[in-house]
Amino acid sequence: MQIIKYLKLPFLFDKGLLQQEVHALSAMPWMPHYQVKHYEGEWTAIPLRSIGGNANDVIISPTGNHDYQDTVFLERSPYMQQVLQTFQCRLQAVRLLKLNAGSSIKEHRDAELNFESGEIRLHIPVLTDPGVEFILDKERLTLQEGECWYMNFNLPHAINNNSSVNRVHLVIDALVNDWVKEIFEGPDCKIKKEIENTSGRYDTATKKQMIIQFREMNTELSNKLADELEKELSITCS
Repeated sequence: MQIIKYLKLPFLFDKGLLQQEVHALSAMPWMPHYQVKHYEGEWTAIPLRSIGGNANDVIISPTGNHDYQDTVFLERSPYMQQVLQTFQCRLQAVRLLKLNAGSSIKEHRDAELNFESGEIRLHIPVLTDPGVEFILDKERLTLQEGECWYMNFNLPHAINNNSSVNRVHLVIDALVNDWVKEIFEGPDCKIKKEIENTSGRYDTATKKQMIIQFREMNTELSNKLADELEKELSITCS
């Protein structure tokens, strides 16, 4: 079975307006990414859509059974609202993710986060530099500011910011529907690569590690997500 490794969507957004709105939010607290073992340096986020619209929470549910709502940060960002209206599908988490100069995200996989499994993650670079290395399954991709890319994050991927610029992407999680299928399978995506399927689900060891990380965070939401993963493990093992 062939799966989509990556594609560039036929949208180009105004990088100047995106950068203006990111600059306007720059005084807001950027929260450390909760997957602390996946990176070195500084990898931080501002939530634009989060579970319950909580502006202080950047946790992404591994089960997908949660109600994502706009945060006050999105309400202050009219152009990013306009960007999101482009996508005629159900949006989940939406974040600004910043990888500081000299920082890196270690190679890892995000299980079931791909078109074929029904959920996509889109990246719109807002601030980037040629010194940023985005490696997807041993292939380096070059993403330009204002472009919109889908990548199969079920595949191993890593990012190294070897530049002097703090890289910022607008990252959109969404559920696949007929509109998404029409875009992905249509003729307008000029850059597209398909490969043989090598996807996999969260294994038991990964789920146990996620539970530990959620328990260490010790928030109401993180404990709830840990409970859900523990329930999945008990069903699997029974």
